[in-house]
Amino acid sequence: MKRSLADRIEQYLKVLIERSEDKQIEIQRVELAETFDCVPSQVTYVISTRFTEMEGYVTESRRGGKGYVRISRYHLENGGSTVRKELVSFIDKLMQEDALTTGQSDLLKYLINSSFIDMPPEYRIRLFKQLRKTLVDYVNMD
Repeated sequence: MKRSLADRIEQYLKVLIERSEDKQIEIQRVELAETFDCVPSQVTYVISTRFTEMEGYVTESRRGGKGYVRISRYHLENGGSTVRKELVSFIDKLMQEDALTTGQSDLLKYLINSSFIDMPPEYRIRLFKQLRKTLVDYVNMD
């Protein structure tokens, strides 16, 4: 069975990351696109959809002539995405119990999924745990 171009690019990048000492690589979109005989936007698509925080990756990029994409694989004791998922589930539960409004729930989920993306994963985990504790305190206020 022939793999798609996106699958081949993903596999190539994952092999490079695993072979690197610090589980991090820096690539240039244009060079990778030339390697796979595709346009740079296809490389961008693969990176943005398959190297996500939920998959255990952090990506940084800088555009321009000397631009690059840095992809880092991280392994955390509790798993960053697990803590995030638990917090989102907890927020859903609070909304179902009428402890939060739909608007409050949506705002909290938006913050969790978007606003802290540039924060190092280990800090995000601590923040998410603290947010959960704070929400418990909030709903238990009389």
